[in-house]
Amino acid sequence: MSIFSGKAIIITGASSGLGRAMAIRLGAAGADLWLTGRSQAELDVTANNVVEAGGPRPQLRAIDLAETGRLRKLVEEAAQTSEHLFALVNNAGLMFPEPIMQGTPDRWSAMLAVNILAVLEGAQAAVTAMRGHGKPGHIINIGSIAARWEEGGVYGATKKMVETITASLRGEVEQDDIRVTTIIPGGFATQLARGFMPEQLSTVQESFAKRGIGADGVGAERLVSDPVHLANAVAYVLEQPIDVNIQEILIRPPVATGV
Repeated sequence: MSIFSGKAIIITGASSGLGRAMAIRLGAAGADLWLTGRSQAELDVTANNVVEAGGPRPQLRAIDLAETGRLRKLVEEAAQTSEHLFALVNNAGLMFPEPIMQGTPDRWSAMLAVNILAVLEGAQAAVTAMRGHGKPGHIINIGSIAARWEEGGVYGATKKMVETITASLRGEVEQDDIRVTTIIPGGFATQLARGFMPEQLSTVQESFAKRGIGADGVGAERLVSDPVHLANAVAYVLEQPIDVNIQEILIRPPVATGV
């Protein structure tokens, strides 16, 4: 029997990309999944993928995490329905790939609502539920390599906040059987990356040219990673015994694009 069997895991942003890959990986391992996303149709696709991989059919909730209280309500519902809320993976993210001088307050507020406030709301509700169950739990917050480079803009700033929130929460729950981890992806083949990858790939080409290196032989798999690799990292973190807390994982393709 898998260590995930009979345990509830909530994944936000599971209608595509990294969240979908996580759902398939953890669902195939027997987890009872609760999945959120904005598109019911895309969530249905994810659920079908999970079942095809041999997992139980997930609970699906098409919600907008920018609406205060929606994620808290979902976490509370999952906790009341399940005997063991094992993990919350705060994966959902919103990005407007633009310089600060081209941004608008509305777009900044939208990113803050999804990337920060929903993470805080979900983590607070999940820790409360995990303490109530009296069983081991785990919070995984998905960051971004954009937090580590100066062109990250407001999106990168929100992901830097995720790192700080994660570290602070880890300290607050260190006396509980609750572990808290940041996983930092960079350069993955997702819809989120689609908006700026052409520019990034052009930058890579220029970088190679400056070094006198031909980039023609560099395959796409060396520039952009398959989301399944990040899903495997999430599973690895959750598989560790309760006396091990992996605080941070940074995972990116072999050729650093700065994404």
